[in-house]
Amino acid sequence: MSRLDDAIREALRREDPGPEFTARVLAAAAGAQPKQTWWQAFVSSLHPGRWRWATAGALACALVIGGSIEYHNWQGRQAKAKLVLALRIAGSKLNVARDRVQQLNAGD
Repeated sequence: MSRLDDAIREALRREDPGPEFTARVLAAAAGAQPKQTWWQAFVSSLHPGRWRWATAGALACALVIGGSIEYHNWQGRQAKAKLVLALRIAGSKLNVARDRVQQLNAGD
């Protein structure tokens, strides 16, 4: 066997906990807290320090959602402005073409 196997075997061998072990377990059991009811657990969870990270996460989510909505609206305003410009250009070109056609018809 290797030294590692011997060290593992030595570390994992059983040992008697001794007579004071029982006394320590009984003392710890005597001072154990009773289990909380669901209402007590809820009320204790309302401590402000426990909600700090949840509040920060909710705020971050709200900022991301609000920012994405505003960005979407900004894109819509930009598209509307480009469409209005395109329609103005197309309208002016159509007016030039209409005038040209009227000139050609008037010349007949």
